[in-house]
Amino acid sequence: MKRIFSVCVLMLIVTMAFAAKVDKVVNISVKDDNGKTETRSYRLYVPNGVKENAPLVVSLHGANGNQYANRPMTTDVADAEGFIVVYPQGKTINFYLAGMNTTGWNSTGEDNADVEFIKAVIEDVAKNYSIDRNRIYCCGFSNGGMMTYALSNTCSDIFAAFASISGLQMNEFHFHHTGVRPVPFLHIHGKADDFVKYSCMPVIVDEMVARIGANPVGVKTTAKGKYDKNVYEAAEGGFPYVYYEVDGMGHNDFTNSTPEGNSAKTMWKHFQQYTLDTPCDATLKWAPRIEEEGYEPKKHGWIMNAGTTLLSFGRDQHKSDNSDNNVYRSFQLDNGNYKLSFHSEGEAGKTMTVKIQKLSGKRNVVLNSTASVGGDAAFAFKIEDGWGEYKFTLTRENAADEITITKLMLTTATDEEVSALSAPQAKRGGLEQSYTLSGIPTAQPQHGINVVKAGDEVKKVFVR
Repeated sequence: MKRIFSVCVLMLIVTMAFAAKVDKVVNISVKDDNGKTETRSYRLYVPNGVKENAPLVVSLHGANGNQYANRPMTTDVADAEGFIVVYPQGKTINFYLAGMNTTGWNSTGEDNADVEFIKAVIEDVAKNYSIDRNRIYCCGFSNGGMMTYALSNTCSDIFAAFASISGLQMNEFHFHHTGVRPVPFLHIHGKADDFVKYSCMPVIVDEMVARIGANPVGVKTTAKGKYDKNVYEAAEGGFPYVYYEVDGMGHNDFTNSTPEGNSAKTMWKHFQQYTLDTPCDATLKWAPRIEEEGYEPKKHGWIMNAGTTLLSFGRDQHKSDNSDNNVYRSFQLDNGNYKLSFHSEGEAGKTMTVKIQKLSGKRNVVLNSTASVGGDAAFAFKIEDGWGEYKFTLTRENAADEITITKLMLTTATDEEVSALSAPQAKRGGLEQSYTLSGIPTAQPQHGINVVKAGDEVKKVFVR
């Protein structure tokens, strides 16, 4: 009797630890962009024998696709690796690139009904299955790949890592990359893709590499007749960006030309390296690392040593004829406190002007200050008028001045570093004079909130 009881208990434990296979469509109620309740659906796939605290993969179909596509993540990989996968169903959108209304994703990079729907899908799965919140991943094909980029901005605190195949941000889907942390990202693209154009990828790579703090010089490996692989390795505080350029591949949701012989397996191999608590510098917003050996900034959108312009990056939004598919170079910021820092070397006594200007909306200047050449400098400023794309410019007094800039980085700032925003003098117009501090660059503020620092200790705040 005791033996029978033990066997029953063991069977109960096994039943609790493993789930039977599930492959079904689930309906849930969510809000649309107008705040009205609507019913949306997703396909849920739970492998036979999946364990408690399982990883979850969200797989997004492309334009004109559906929840039955089984791409870009496949159920056979879920079976083999023991994770749950969901295939949300997109709504009808106006997909500019295809020139028609079709199913897809509103992948602007802003919080919207599609983003909230995907969050709701995750919560619905979590109500019924034991999932590991630190191991939730996102992948997508084409417009679903665009949505993957968008979610890397809006949901970087939910998904541990991301992967896109044949999808990049273009046209009306030009993505926002201002999320709460850098993210690990994998991208697979066919060299013969002329729909979501392969030719646009270099700009996408540059923008993401700078955003997630990776080394801008890729480590390249080639498998002849299959792919070129560039790994933009993680630098301090950041994550890597891995980019496969696949020979002969057009606009497809799958390829067997990756090292694993299966693009879904390649995505999973990328995912399983990361959890949501993998360490990173969550303050990091933009780190172009232009001084890296082998990097040629001018080939990547930088203006350098052009008259008095020492450095400049960022350009206006898409051309009127849309010939660039609305893929262009900028760095992007949302509301918050920020700090721009860099190191300079050059002739003592020279000064530089540091300027950051918004390229959208009111095109206001958020930072306009000067710093002495030689040593470290940092400037803090605040943005309150919403998301925007920005241009950075560093000018010198004379075109002949030889100045070297390294360690250029933009991070979030602390409230202490912009405490002058709430000080009484800020409302009176601020201080007119500037100060020279021993060992600290001089700042002569003209606009914004500028903090001059040495190390991590704030030495002086200037307001004007």
